[in-house]
Amino acid sequence: MRWTSNTILAIALSFFSCEIPDQNYNDPLDLDYNSSKGILPPAFVFAPDQISTSVSQNISLELHALEVDRVAGSQITLSYNPSKVSLQNISQGDWLIDNGQTPIFLYENNSTSGVIDIYYSVLGSSENLSGTGIVAYLSFTVNAPGPITISIDGSTRIVDKDNQPIQLNGLGEVAITTQ
Repeated sequence: MRWTSNTILAIALSFFSCEIPDQNYNDPLDLDYNSSKGILPPAFVFAPDQISTSVSQNISLELHALEVDRVAGSQITLSYNPSKVSLQNISQGDWLIDNGQTPIFLYENNSTSGVIDIYYSVLGSSENLSGTGIVAYLSFTVNAPGPITISIDGSTRIVDKDNQPIQLNGLGEVAITTQ
C-alpha cells in the first residue's frame, strides 16, 4: 500500500512540475496558416516569415515555392529597404532539382534601390515539372533598428514551357523586428 501511495505521489509531482511548451502554429509552409493570410497556392513565401533580431546581426531566409505546377521559368522580384538591411548572399535551393532537372539559377541585386531579381529556368521539353521546395537561401545583415519588411513584389511572374503565365495566388513577406 505504501509503495502505491509513493508511486502515485511521484507521478502527480512530476506531472505538475513539467512545463507545457508554448506551441507556435505559424508555420509559413502550412497551407492553412497561409490561407489565413490570404496566400493560396501556387505561391511564393518566406520561411521564417517573422524574425526578431538586433542591429548588426545576420538573418537567414528561405524563399519557397508552394504547389507550383507546370513550371518552366520564373522571375521572382524581392523588395527591401537598403538602409535597413543589406544582402550578403543568395544560393540556389532544391526546388525542381529532385525532379531530375538542373535548373538555371541567376540573380541580380540592386543594392541602391533594394530590389533583387531571381531568375529560375528549366531547359528541356518536360511538361510536368511541379512541386513545392526551396527556391533560394538568402542571407541579410541588419543595418538599422525598427520594423523591416522584405517582400515578394507583385511583378513576380512564372511561366510554363510555352511561355504562358501561371497565375500566382499569393506572394509572401517577412517581418523583421529589430532592437
